[in-house]
Amino acid sequence: MVSLRAMIFKRAVTLIEIMVVLIIIAILIALALPGFNQTKERGLTKEAKANLKLISVAEKIYRMKNAFYYPYSGSETVASNINESLKVKLFEENWDYSITKVGSYFTIYANRTAGAYPSCQYRLGWNLTDEPAPSNPGDCP
Repeated sequence: MVSLRAMIFKRAVTLIEIMVVLIIIAILIALALPGFNQTKERGLTKEAKANLKLISVAEKIYRMKNAFYYPYSGSETVASNINESLKVKLFEENWDYSITKVGSYFTIYANRTAGAYPSCQYRLGWNLTDEPAPSNPGDCP
């Protein structure tokens, strides 16, 4: 007959086994984290580029309705004003958006507000055929 004490010792997990499992989990997390951060940054970059293109299309529609681009002169840096006037939905969690007009030339900017690349800025020139490009490629992923 097997005693109760012998059954408990047979089923128990040793401290060494628990530590080995924890070390393996920590190594797997350390290997996965850099890839996750790179993927996140690529996603945020695509968000900015997509929003710049969205603003440029919204500007074309605005001009068709009002006979001039928004803003009429100067610049607009308040996202709620851009959202309301151009009927878009921009979120400022990761990027600040602005539209600048000098003469008849417009530029749309997306400035990074936080994260691994806080000085990253994308711009879209007003000929509207360019792809959004970083102002300083070394500052952006």
